[in-house]
Amino acid sequence: MTTVVLALHLIVTAVLIFVILLQKTEGNAAGGGFGGGASLSAMMQPRSRPNALTRATSILAIAFFGTSITLALLARNQVPTTSILAPAASSSGAVPSVMDSVVTDEAPAVPSAGAPAATPAAPAAPAVPTVPN
Repeated sequence: MTTVVLALHLIVTAVLIFVILLQKTEGNAAGGGFGGGASLSAMMQPRSRPNALTRATSILAIAFFGTSITLALLARNQVPTTSILAPAASSSGAVPSVMDSVVTDEAPAVPSAGAPAATPAAPAAPAVPTVPN
């Protein structure tokens, strides 16, 4: 169901963009005030009758909003409701500490005879000599 609505939504979006780009401007309607091309006589003219492109734009806009709302409702039903403020569930039950990831200079533990050998830890960074003041 989601795939069908998503495909329909993409088709409606592409056709809506195409229909909007086909329409002619009505005497600098959007940016006329900034370019100095607008005059009082041009602003007082009655609007032209809606043609097929404006009707198609209206119908496609309604279809776009309808498919957008449908996709949002379908997505809401698929995702479990969780809060971003809820603490994350840990698999081991214990919260990891910063000290758990610190590499120490201690000798590695010797594995028992039946246990596989652990991978060696990354070498520690060389100590930087300090210069006394």
